[in-house]
Amino acid sequence: TFRIFRSGSRVDASLGSKSRLLMKILAANPTKCLPKDALMELIWPRHDPTTAATSLKVAAHKLRHALGSAERKRASSEWIVADKGSYRLNPDAVVWIDVEAFLCQYHRARQLLAAGANSAARMEFEKAEQLYAGDYLEEDLYEDWTVLKREELRDLYLDTLNRLATLCMSEQLHEDVIRYCHKIVLADPCREDAYQMLMQSHAALNQFARAGSWYAVCRATLRREIGCLPSMETVQTFEELFGGPDLRTTSRPA
Repeated sequence: TFRIFRSGSRVDASLGSKSRLLMKILAANPTKCLPKDALMELIWPRHDPTTAATSLKVAAHKLRHALGSAERKRASSEWIVADKGSYRLNPDAVVWIDVEAFLCQYHRARQLLAAGANSAARMEFEKAEQLYAGDYLEEDLYEDWTVLKREELRDLYLDTLNRLATLCMSEQLHEDVIRYCHKIVLADPCREDAYQMLMQSHAALNQFARAGSWYAVCRATLRREIGCLPSMETVQTFEELFGGPDLRTTSRPA
């Protein structure tokens, strides 16, 4: 959910819906100058241009008032700057955005993993995972401009969890594998790779009943959500653990 903190204190409670939306859009595009016409169309799509332009000025004024003076790198003292018919976050102000921090940690972890520094990569992936506090702007679920970013970040979050589970599996840290796979199937109940790792890790801990239970959950979930039976890889995982075929599985379609 959207929140603004300044020096540890939350400051967005008094903002109206339009000022909040303006700040959301600016924070979603922290390095861009956004034309006022584009902002007016997003925030006041059915207003005439003159009324929308006035409303934008009012919303920006209220936002500046709520934020107060910026902590500065150089000279400017505003968090939000307007210049030549556009608005943007002040590039000289010290602003921390959780999404940008998550992306930075994720890409740093990928670079370390590609370089073979698995332990360091795992630490960075853990930091990225801790920054993900839920789906992006989940209160704006039906706003078109949030959809692509929300799905992109969800994909990266799931990839983060999968890489953490895989790294832990390679080190036989099965309790951690289980913990990360729980988060994967909570976010995406049809992720068969997570069910496979859950079965393998529970079996490695001699918890075969739990391994079998996860296979049953996988079968039921796939049938309910997408009308399919588990893939051959999932079936083979089950058979390798339990020493025989799953006689109920005859074909991929349910």
